[in-house]
Amino acid sequence: MKLTWSQRVGLLLFGIYVVVALFGPMLTKTSPFSIDGERLLPPSGQYWLGTNTIGQDIYSQLVHGARTNLSIGMMVAVISTLLSASLGLLAGYSKRLDPLLNGLANMMLVLPSLLLILIVASFTGGGTWQLILTLGFLTWPGYMKLIRASVLSLKEREFVRAAQLYKGKTGYILFRHLLPFIWPLVRTKFILTFRSAIAMEASLSFLGIGNPSTVSWGKMLQDAFGRTQTFMTDAWQWMIVPPSVAILFVTIALALIGESKIVGNQFAAKLNRRESRVTEVERQAQLLEDADDHLEAIVVRDLTVVYGDKPIIHPISFVVKQGSITSLVGESGSGKTTMARTLYGLVPHEAVEGTIQIAGHSIYRDGESDAMQRWVDAAYIFQDPRNSFNPIMTIGKQFYETMKLQTNLEQKHEAAIAALAEVQLGADVMILYPHQLSGGMLSRALIALALVNKPKVLIADEPTGALDPIVKREVFDLLVKKVKEYRMTLLLITHDMPAALHISDEIIVLQDGKQVEGEQKQHYLRKGKQLYHQFV
Repeated sequence: MKLTWSQRVGLLLFGIYVVVALFGPMLTKTSPFSIDGERLLPPSGQYWLGTNTIGQDIYSQLVHGARTNLSIGMMVAVISTLLSASLGLLAGYSKRLDPLLNGLANMMLVLPSLLLILIVASFTGGGTWQLILTLGFLTWPGYMKLIRASVLSLKEREFVRAAQLYKGKTGYILFRHLLPFIWPLVRTKFILTFRSAIAMEASLSFLGIGNPSTVSWGKMLQDAFGRTQTFMTDAWQWMIVPPSVAILFVTIALALIGESKIVGNQFAAKLNRRESRVTEVERQAQLLEDADDHLEAIVVRDLTVVYGDKPIIHPISFVVKQGSITSLVGESGSGKTTMARTLYGLVPHEAVEGTIQIAGHSIYRDGESDAMQRWVDAAYIFQDPRNSFNPIMTIGKQFYETMKLQTNLEQKHEAAIAALAEVQLGADVMILYPHQLSGGMLSRALIALALVNKPKVLIADEPTGALDPIVKREVFDLLVKKVKEYRMTLLLITHDMPAALHISDEIIVLQDGKQVEGEQKQHYLRKGKQLYHQFV
């Protein structure tokens, strides 16, 4: 993790503060409350920072006050940051909890926090734990709403949707897929809360509301400003300057840490140190080594998709034979992608009517006993590979999450490397992140990911649409080669009519959400054949 110079300076200054707070009291033999010196003594070998108006050692009070401020700032920051992060994640991810948590945050934001803190501190006597809890519970709403807004956007990303559809648990999705994205907000929240907690404690102590049984920098300033001797002599130089400089010192250190930005991939370095979790296989999938051309891989009967009151897919029925390549073609907006997503179970159940079977498993079925296993019974290749991969996880870890046939990490690693080798990618790709791969390499990696479990059915939605013509043809030929090699069933959604005519056993034409048959379909195919002859 690379840090800017200002962040290095901030960490150095904050490190000095922590060392002073932890070890400074060990270097003094005088209690901060003991009165064993002359009044208003200047700094000397015995009293490093002099004494105050009643003869107490100012150095002892300063270092013990640093420890007090460190403990209060740390506890307040931890409580407030945990509340902001956890409630923000839950509010952004859960539609049921969002109105309640967001409403609570809005209510807390309009309350006069400073007034509440003063009231609580006054009525509770300014106890340390009362102050910590009050500050912790009153400072979470602002950043909670920022985190909630980020999660609302992130949960619509393809990799989060995929994790949901592959039965990922809520906790797993929140901590593995969403939390790394909001980590900069969490880090900034912690630093800002730490800084504000130190300033607030010093302010309350200066006003005389703090706990009188503890020593803090604010209490030192209160004592100094409350004594007329402070300004009638030179005592202000050692009674006011040290605690004031200490507060300024810590504030500057935290400001430098909080405002600096980490250069490079700030999520990747953190996640690269975390070990991937190996999930147990719930059931073993039976592979078809010798596919029977007469088996039905995809069966669609009277399928209709309606969003609200608008029909997207009109009643359609078709069958795709096992081991065949079928292309789904049509103009933009004809419903091809909606059809593909519906077949794979990516469309809300309430929008779908009719029956779909893939590899003998019913889609949109209430019972789970016969549910299709994604990535095993069938796999899906999205249009843009960059939206299909989680950008903050390595390619290798995403392979491990997908692989169902291997029972330990070593087997998963070997199988993933073998799958990448089949698409002409090296083992070094396993430790790379999606942004480190070119479009062609990422498309190959997605094909390897889709084929690693040797699924019976592969649905490819414009798998090469984002690539240039040369790379597009190479990746396309590679996909077809692997499908035929593994004797899979391929349903290809494409605009490329020459390619569809070249490889397909059957072509389904969609227009305005309806299946085109008869003369209209033949006319469409003739136009495609003309393009095909121009192409070849």
